Amino acid sequence: MFNNNPDFFPTPIKLIHKMLSKIDFRTIKTVLEPSAGKGDLVEAITKKFDYSQNRHYNNKKYDIDTIELDNNLQYILQGKKLRLVHDDYLTYNTYKKYDAIIMNPPFSNGDKHLLKAIEMQQSGGKIVCLLNAETLKNPYSNIRKELIKQLQKYNAEVEYLENTFLEAERKTFVEIALIYIDIPKIEYNSVIIDELKKEEIYKTNNQYTSDKLINSDFIKGIVEQYNYEVKAGLKLINEYNSLKPLMLKSFKDNSNPVLKLELEYEDEEGSSLENAYIKQIRSKYWQALFSNDQFMGLFTSNLKQKYMQQVQELKDYDFSLYNIYTLRIQLSKEMTQGVEETILNLFEEFSHKHYYDESSKNIHLYNGWKTNKAYKINKKVIIPLNGFRDLQYSWGRYEPTNYRVLDKLKDIEKVFNYLDGGTTEEIDITDTLKMAEHYGETRKIDLKYFYITFYKKGTCHIEFKNMELLHKFNLFGSQKKNWLPPSYGKVKYSDMTPEEKATVNEFEGEQSYNKVMLNKSYYIMDTSELLKLTS
Repeated sequence: MFNNNPDFFPTPIKLIHKMLSKIDFRTIKTVLEPSAGKGDLVEAITKKFDYSQNRHYNNKKYDIDTIELDNNLQYILQGKKLRLVHDDYLTYNTYKKYDAIIMNPPFSNGDKHLLKAIEMQQSGGKIVCLLNAETLKNPYSNIRKELIKQLQKYNAEVEYLENTFLEAERKTFVEIALIYIDIPKIEYNSVIIDELKKEEIYKTNNQYTSDKLINSDFIKGIVEQYNYEVKAGLKLINEYNSLKPLMLKSFKDNSNPVLKLELEYEDEEGSSLENAYIKQIRSKYWQALFSNDQFMGLFTSNLKQKYMQQVQELKDYDFSLYNIYTLRIQLSKEMTQGVEETILNLFEEFSHKHYYDESSKNIHLYNGWKTNKAYKINKKVIIPLNGFRDLQYSWGRYEPTNYRVLDKLKDIEKVFNYLDGGTTEEIDITDTLKMAEHYGETRKIDLKYFYITFYKKGTCHIEFKNMELLHKFNLFGSQKKNWLPPSYGKVKYSDMTPEEKATVNEFEGEQSYNKVMLNKSYYIMDTSELLKLTS
């Protein structure tokens, strides 16, 4: 067999192991051995696959093709039930993609074989190859020069080995080069996307200018992205429909195509593929909008949850500037009442909703208008909010970033965002609590509007930093509960009746009232102004 094939040098087992150590077979599925000989290397590859799958519980099937020019060796490969797909590797043309090409080509023209492998792996893949070292050390021909250029281009690993075939089935003293190439996968440009880029994706509609949309650049950008994605998908569907006649399972009749294009989620309404695709993309973008803080930043968690329920209904409406603007107007009207309820609920929560003796310190009682059951919130408030994990009645670790704690504090902060009007410098509540957790800081943690202290008994102490903002909070709650005279903020203190003055005196005093009158736009809040659509 050797005499009839001077290029046949079976790969020694030690060298095979060295070659295969270059490959992580957990990432490989398809392999080509283009100079298979009598199958020694392929059999070792098969064992490597089997070992990798058993060890990592990977049931992925592998796929190995072989090529061999010698007729006698072809019979051996077929006898071993190995898949022989071609005879002369240099004439092998296929559309099939291989994750790895592992080869010991003929020493006489190994340069051509390796260049062929590099050409086949242009779109990405691995190559392990044995070459006569002389091929690289003596690049006298243009083919060898081109090979060296390609090896440099792909940063190939080259290891020179001596005496590796001395213990082989067919011995030779030839020095060899073990070459490993990992060609990164190419990200192909979509013809459809290239075509879309040539089109005008979005035309400005002067009807919806930046003064009408909250964070208009963000809104405009996400609408453009939506239009782009819908157009690309519809073009793909049209292209698929045009190609379907060429991809039928059978020539006999108008059967189903071999390649199917379908949506991830079945459309329950029986819509066409185009309309079902559009609805699912709409849902995706409405969901993204409703989840984005730039659009929903003013909403507390309970209000956000309420409006998130509308997302599924919106799949029947285009994701357009008009619909976003219309929706925002609708939400704004509904939110006016929602904001008032949210502020008032917190006002009540700070006062008497909790069943702790120490929570009585939260409020200051005063005689309200036509009633003696009136109160305002003090500088320090105690609420049940556990910054510690309670593990089966034994106190757990300190965890102020627990989502229940974080959501509650964010909701309280948003209430004061409504009242504050953007005048207070931002402090990131999440980052602050992460740092407090990391350093075990439990006392007087500095947040945007207040300091907080956590106690292991499950309470949180809140100390307000801005007394004017706290006063505005108390003023809002007291007015909504009709504890202040109807004339409050409308007439001078000197023009009030004795009864009105008595209530104001207990609530804040003449000096504080006069301060409110000088700055009514700040202290007396108009909730309809809170949700303007300007950024």
